[in-house]
Amino acid sequence: MRFSLVAPALCRSALHNQRFRVQVCERGLRKLSTIKTDRPFEEENCHNYNPKAFYPARIGGLLNGKYELISKLGWGSGSTVWLARATHWLPWQNERFVALKITNNTPAVQAAARRELDISDQMFSAETTHPGRQYVRSVLDSFEVEGPEGTHICLAFEPLRQPLWMLGQQSGLTNMVQPRIIKGVLPSILKSLDFLHSECKVIHTDLKGDHFMVPFEDTRVLDEYVMRQQANPAPCRERNGRPVYESRSSFGHLTGDIGYVKLTDFGLAVRGDVAKKHNHDIQPREYTAPEVMLKVGWTYSADIWNLGLVLWELLGDINLLSGRVPGHCKFSNKTRFAQMIRLLGVFKHPELIPNETFTLENSTPMLEGQERVLFINFAKRMLTWNPEERATAKELLDDPWLKSVGRHRASGFGYLEDTILM
Repeated sequence: MRFSLVAPALCRSALHNQRFRVQVCERGLRKLSTIKTDRPFEEENCHNYNPKAFYPARIGGLLNGKYELISKLGWGSGSTVWLARATHWLPWQNERFVALKITNNTPAVQAAARRELDISDQMFSAETTHPGRQYVRSVLDSFEVEGPEGTHICLAFEPLRQPLWMLGQQSGLTNMVQPRIIKGVLPSILKSLDFLHSECKVIHTDLKGDHFMVPFEDTRVLDEYVMRQQANPAPCRERNGRPVYESRSSFGHLTGDIGYVKLTDFGLAVRGDVAKKHNHDIQPREYTAPEVMLKVGWTYSADIWNLGLVLWELLGDINLLSGRVPGHCKFSNKTRFAQMIRLLGVFKHPELIPNETFTLENSTPMLEGQERVLFINFAKRMLTWNPEERATAKELLDDPWLKSVGRHRASGFGYLEDTILM
């Protein structure tokens, strides 16, 4: 799930390996390092990678006559994401930089991009005073560019610093995000979901740690990042008629306060105000709600189930309902149902049910005492078999766990120990 963000760091380490040969090439006035290796690099690691599907973006290139590409921030199977300078903003528009998502030219990816654009228009076209609107990232601009092999849809967004899960990685020796950080940003998450569900009639369907993004604490962080990239552009690899650049996704350690996060990535979102419940597969399989697995129809409450499991991963780096027997890697829906039964109720495959040590209490080692009790009670309001019994995002905002000050186990060391929550 996190490979696209970890990959840039791995690639930077690989550059120091003597098996790679690096030469310097001239492109305009910029000196760019070109990596020569037969090994897959960056998005080339995607399953069924097709170079003809990706747009051949280059650092310094100008898209749509106004977006100058500064550096590649990341990649996925269907797109690359770049930091770009907006060179022709109107005076009253204060976004000088954007995160520019350049999608592949394949029909499925283009359909998802258009869906994300439609959902963004739906969410932000109507006037509203709902407090959750400010915690949802919208599409600022969209346009199409012609590549050698077809048309690519480009979506411009507000640039954001890093995904929420990365705070755990930066805090010390573990991937666990401290409980006080989670409790500090959960109101913004719940307000954004309530805005989606109650005001916009939208179901996200793909909540995970990557899609809760931390904003920049200071505009100077972005300015300094841009100066570093211009002084030392990312190396690239030329192959199959296309440059593949190293991602530069790190903006350094967070130095300011963490008051909120923004909900992003609506490429799989759907409308909830439909006559009949949706019934197609959604969500990463480890997060899938029972009504989705059972094909009995799902609605807004599927997002709430999803959030409950994401919290376990963020707080304890624990995949609560992994669908895997300990010591084995193979995923099984039967095993996952059995895990649900052990935690929530009865199952027709008793031989698969984990033993009595598999409990919510034993699955929450990162918390202690009353803090653990309150969190489990909070999570139980999200993890119920019956979707109608799940609390809404608005109802969860008043949960006692969010207002508690409790104990948790130490999770390493680092700047988060001194982070102030607003």
